[in-house]
Amino acid sequence: MSERFESRRDAGDPLVSAVLAAVDDPAAVCDPTGRVLDWNGAFADRVDGVGDLGDASFADLVDCASDPLARAVETSEETIGSGPLASTGREVTVAVRPVEREGSVSAVVATVSEPPEPFEDDRALYEASVDAAADSVYVVDPSYRIRVASEGFTRFTGVPTDAIEGRDVACLRELGIVDEGAFHEGMRALRAMFAGESDDERVTAEVALDDGPGVVENRMRPIERDGEVVAVVNAVRDVTEREWRREALATNRERLSTILDDLPVLMVVVDGEERVEHCQGMDFDAFDCDRSDLLDEPIEAFEPTCPDVVAGFRRALDGETASATETINDRTYTVCIEPLSEPVSEAGAEPVGAAGDSAGESTGAIAVAMDVTDRTRREEALHTREQELRAVIDSSADPIAMQDLDGRFQVVNEAMLAALETDRERVVGSRHEDLFPDAFAQRVEAHRRAVLETERARVVEESPPADDEQAVIQLTLAPYHGPDCEVQGTVSIARDITELERQRDELETLTEIQELVQESMRALTGATTSDAIQETVCDRLAESEFYEFAWIGQRRPGERELQPAYSAGAVGDYLDSVTVNVDAGDNGNGPASRAYRTGDIQVVHDVHSDPDFEPWREAAVENGFESVAAVPLTHGSTTHGLLGVYADRPNAFSQRELAGFETLGEVVGFALSAAQYRRLVEADSVLELEFEVRGETPFNEASREHDCRFEIEHAVRTGDDRVVNYLTVEGADPAVGESVARSLSNLEALRRLDGDDGPHYEMTLTDSVFQYLADVGARGERGVVEDGVGHMHVEAPADADVRKITDAIDERFPTVDLVAKREKRRADAPWWHSHGDIGTRLTDRQRAVLKTAYYNGYYEWPRDADSEDLADSLDIASTTLLQHLRKGHRRILEAMFET
Repeated sequence: MSERFESRRDAGDPLVSAVLAAVDDPAAVCDPTGRVLDWNGAFADRVDGVGDLGDASFADLVDCASDPLARAVETSEETIGSGPLASTGREVTVAVRPVEREGSVSAVVATVSEPPEPFEDDRALYEASVDAAADSVYVVDPSYRIRVASEGFTRFTGVPTDAIEGRDVACLRELGIVDEGAFHEGMRALRAMFAGESDDERVTAEVALDDGPGVVENRMRPIERDGEVVAVVNAVRDVTEREWRREALATNRERLSTILDDLPVLMVVVDGEERVEHCQGMDFDAFDCDRSDLLDEPIEAFEPTCPDVVAGFRRALDGETASATETINDRTYTVCIEPLSEPVSEAGAEPVGAAGDSAGESTGAIAVAMDVTDRTRREEALHTREQELRAVIDSSADPIAMQDLDGRFQVVNEAMLAALETDRERVVGSRHEDLFPDAFAQRVEAHRRAVLETERARVVEESPPADDEQAVIQLTLAPYHGPDCEVQGTVSIARDITELERQRDELETLTEIQELVQESMRALTGATTSDAIQETVCDRLAESEFYEFAWIGQRRPGERELQPAYSAGAVGDYLDSVTVNVDAGDNGNGPASRAYRTGDIQVVHDVHSDPDFEPWREAAVENGFESVAAVPLTHGSTTHGLLGVYADRPNAFSQRELAGFETLGEVVGFALSAAQYRRLVEADSVLELEFEVRGETPFNEASREHDCRFEIEHAVRTGDDRVVNYLTVEGADPAVGESVARSLSNLEALRRLDGDDGPHYEMTLTDSVFQYLADVGARGERGVVEDGVGHMHVEAPADADVRKITDAIDERFPTVDLVAKREKRRADAPWWHSHGDIGTRLTDRQRAVLKTAYYNGYYEWPRDADSEDLADSLDIASTTLLQHLRKGHRRILEAMFET
């Protein structure tokens, strides 16, 4: 016994040391991690030269590839492995037994021995034997090492034999040939055989074969020598196909059984003694019992539930075939009952056992019952649907008919009978040629045959013969199929679309008219003068195929009549013979007068019958006019004139068409207003008008109350009918102006400006007098309010209609008087002598932007307002504002330096 052993015994558990000392074979105790806890002298001698065993792991002493210690801890079972000693390299066998405490492995005892050589002398014989085997064969010795393997192993797994020979059987798991479960099952069988507990073991497992996953059967038998098991031979056979067939057979049997059990039929066999011998099929819920309860029962048991079936069984037992229909618990069954008999056979032949012509003595009867509840309900539902379909067809306002392959009418509805003015007996069974004139019948028959040939639906339009106005019908033909999916004939639906065609033509006409109106509006963008605007609109309307004549009339200053400004169309002296007064009275109730006064379109749909058109009827009829539309040309609150449009057909102006003309009137009114304003800007001489405004207005009252002066000037009109004004307060705190401005009902925004001398506020107004003036081609220069009286200073073209300007101011204030009127030549201004009128070089938008920038302190330093503030005031993007500023600056500089 070595010194190492002695020293360890002094330190270890005395009982464990005593047990180890009593063991002859080299043995050691290790903890579950493999650390050596104690050992005997034989073990110390066997692993001599390693060092102090107290610091060693068992894996450092013996190199076992299969790690039997880990397997013993994992499985709580004895394991065997093999491997070389670290000290000598000599191969040894390791047996490991787990020690359990409180349900878990607390330590293991490992013994080391020389590997047995049970059949080395017979190795050549064993090798020849295993190689000759068709299956894969290998031999395992008591240390669970694979001693020899056949070439069949390589064929099965693709793993060469030298990769496993001499290694622990655990290598089969390590190489991925078997999984964990199969390995443990194989080890169980090996332990049983080496212990002499079994002489034949069969293990079926899924393994990895050379051509993929498979199933093998391991058949193990022991090899004994001198009454001791020295080896186990394992013959491995590929049973993948067999197992697959077995599983498929089991699946098929299960499926067949399920199908038979779930068949929508009930099979009952009775023997010759009228007792139930067999039953199979759907559940016997209708009988309130399990099918097993019916076996060996007399057929009388069925009598309360299905007496007709019982009677059929008795007839079948007498050799007859019977049938019955039974309703059980709301389910309907049809039952066919056949006799079973022992056939008469020739000598030596086996009896057939079924009924037939050569039937012998009756041996029983078989009944097959089928649940036809759903089919019966479907048939009833189909019948109901057929009746409903018949009702729907008959209630249809469109003629509907069904014809067979020969073209004979089989089904017709009431609408078709009414259209043909005949009865059903004459139509059913007849053909097209029997009911319609030859030409129409041939066309319709050709459509029907085309549907049969293509087996596709067809929609055509036809005009049937008629004594009065020609009608148009839409004929829809389609094939219909029978239960066998074969075409049985055609079904046709005829719909009168005469009115629809008329509406379609009307819609096409309306679309073209709307396009004409849109083209006219687009063309206005190139017209810059009033004459060009009037010419563009009238010419386009008169040149179209829809209208004969168009004219624009305007009211001259001081006159009550509308005077033609421009006309177009091939007419004579129609305008010379008509007079249109704008006031009610003589010739003042016609469509043109009402349109001018009210600002709404007026229409005469028929000049022959409209009583208000009486004064102009004769002249209109002579020129071929049948209907008239009077369109006011308005912008804002101002009517700039009237557009008259004439057509050679009655009811020529639909509501949709008039909506387009309403838009056209607004566009032309805007264009005329813009032309007037442009004329004001470009005129050499202008009228300077001063109006006195009296009455109770917020600014009038505030000026009187606070003894101050208000000046509202430099109106800038934005693009959304808003006006920006600048308010200056003199003689009072500017807050007075703010208070008055906020009391205005049309104030939309108010902003305080930083200038001390004014202007003090920027006001954004809707419904402003400056807007009214711009609509009539005038420009409000400024408004001054003091001592309770307002004065409005206006600039207008020299030939402007002062009455229109006065009316525009009247729209906004209670009492207005024209107190001054003077003509002024712009060339009188010293600046214009040298540079011309810079104002004429600017567009309206550029002028508005420059004014807003100037009076908001944009050009002060530091600036009182930036581009974002200006853009907010004008409700435009800041980039757009900067673009207008740059262009405006450039035009002013051009006027200064290039003139």
